[in-house]
Amino acid sequence: MDAPINDDSKKPYFRASEVYKVPKVWGEEHWIVNKEYCGKKLVLKKNMRCSIHQHKEKDEVFYVLKGKVLLELAKETFTLLPGDFVHVKRNTPHRFTGLEASEIMEFSTTHKEEDSYRIKESGHVDEDRFEREKKVLNSFPKASVLVVGDVMLDSYIIGAVDRVSPEAPIPVVQFRSEYQVPGGAANAARNVAALGGKATVIGVIGDDAYGKTLQSILKKEGVNAILLKDSSRHTIRKERILGGSHQLLRLDYESTHTLSTALEKSVLQEIAKGLKTCDVLLLSDYAKGLLSPSLIKKCIAMAAKAKVPVIVDPKPRDTSYMQCLKGATLITPNKKEAAVLTGKDDLTPEKMCAALSKELGGSVLVTLGEHGMLLMEKGKKAQVFPALTQEVADVSGAGDTVAATLALALASDTSLTDAADLANRAASIVVRKAGTATATAEELASTL
Repeated sequence: MDAPINDDSKKPYFRASEVYKVPKVWGEEHWIVNKEYCGKKLVLKKNMRCSIHQHKEKDEVFYVLKGKVLLELAKETFTLLPGDFVHVKRNTPHRFTGLEASEIMEFSTTHKEEDSYRIKESGHVDEDRFEREKKVLNSFPKASVLVVGDVMLDSYIIGAVDRVSPEAPIPVVQFRSEYQVPGGAANAARNVAALGGKATVIGVIGDDAYGKTLQSILKKEGVNAILLKDSSRHTIRKERILGGSHQLLRLDYESTHTLSTALEKSVLQEIAKGLKTCDVLLLSDYAKGLLSPSLIKKCIAMAAKAKVPVIVDPKPRDTSYMQCLKGATLITPNKKEAAVLTGKDDLTPEKMCAALSKELGGSVLVTLGEHGMLLMEKGKKAQVFPALTQEVADVSGAGDTVAATLALALASDTSLTDAADLANRAASIVVRKAGTATATAEELASTL
């Protein structure tokens, strides 16, 4: 690759692949020219900022191509959008911060590195949090999470709709493709593995082909699946039929009766084994028969004896369900589930959280959909984590992603505040994807 154009350069034409790129803490510089005048594109990452600096010899003009940029110019600040430009005179301190991932064109007189006088260095807008959470992410591969709960197989049948049936006023779906992914507690375990952690899931399946399919998929995705067979039930399956990107119908196959005494004993034996090597126990309840209140209570007691923290993603039937949650480190209901637990649907999320935390004697994180999350840590004030995206494609499985991220973060010995922040960021990734989805460690790192 040629260096930037200089007084000795002869080459008149450069392809895009030959553009000279310089990595920076805040992103990248793409040099266009550096001869009689200077031109370059600045690729600025979200939440990153360049140094506060000034030049004694050159003036600069910056033109925003895309994104949203905060400019600090001497003692003033400006929010720049695509099409906006600014003239920075020599000897004027300035700095750019990426409010979104952005691209800026810079035009100036010939650039000399020695003409850059830095007052504050480049970095993240919240350097302490960034460094803490990056360290937590790097610890995920060492973390082991035991997931216990209702495992499912999510099936997606995709087709085209171009006519209405002559038999009834319903759309006719012309089959195009289909795929299957783990759902329920299996999706929570799948999210742990996708984020780089060690995942084991304990659940119950039917003695059928769908159970074998679920076991096979989980193995391919790096999950240690201990799925006990129960010939009296179906493997839980949710079959969605989509016309293009629109869901037309969901067909559920499930058995929700409680476990037999013998099967419950086998499940508890497997949990006891798993608690010997895991860092966190995640109970993922979908009210399909596995996690009865009595079994949840036994799991929490076993975990306490093993000194393993417990996260419960609950599916309460009524207020009595609250009794089995006592002793849990953290519960993660959505707003509707929190209302069922408190028995009141007219409370604010803050009062709901406070009431649950007080009765539980532990911490509560309530997910609020498009309003983000609310964390009530035992003995502390509520913390709000606003939603980080409005681009929602599908919320299926987002709660599993939240619970999995929290579990990994707690296994990595971080604070509940940072754990909740990471979970909120992970949720912002999966809701932008269609279907039951996961977030990767690389995707999560890009949101920090």
